[in-house]
Amino acid sequence: MAKNRQQLLTCLPVAIWLLVILPSACTVPQIVVIEDTLTAEQHNDLGYVYEQKKAYDLAEKEYLLAVKKREVWPVPYFNLGNLAYRTGDYKKSEDFFRKVLTLDPNNTDAMNNLAYALLMQGRLQEARLLVEKALQIRHKDEYEDTLKEIRKKESLSCR
Repeated sequence: MAKNRQQLLTCLPVAIWLLVILPSACTVPQIVVIEDTLTAEQHNDLGYVYEQKKAYDLAEKEYLLAVKKREVWPVPYFNLGNLAYRTGDYKKSEDFFRKVLTLDPNNTDAMNNLAYALLMQGRLQEARLLVEKALQIRHKDEYEDTLKEIRKKESLSCR
């Protein structure tokens, strides 16, 4: 009996290790969801910083998070339109600028940028009408430049 007791005491640390320590070392990791504490404005600003650093995927992600936080705020849509234009996706750019105009119908900068996106798609008449409307609301040299580009393309297409 003493021999069995001695063997039991010798095996006890191993048994404790097997029953207590080993299972806790092999547990399945838990996923912890961290709440997004940034505001729409902060996501938008972060997107702008990423865009300036040419990290376009990260910029788009941040702008979309800003949209998710504040769906009726036109600024991140405007930035998404500029980003899509910058990366050569003129149709996507058009869609974002149109969204800005649904939220802010008199946004002349969005009208001008939409006109430029349409120009790049060869939709000259629609582009010209938009930039002329922007110029009626607010005069800016950039809008005049856009109109000149449209007229230049129109004259080339008439030849």
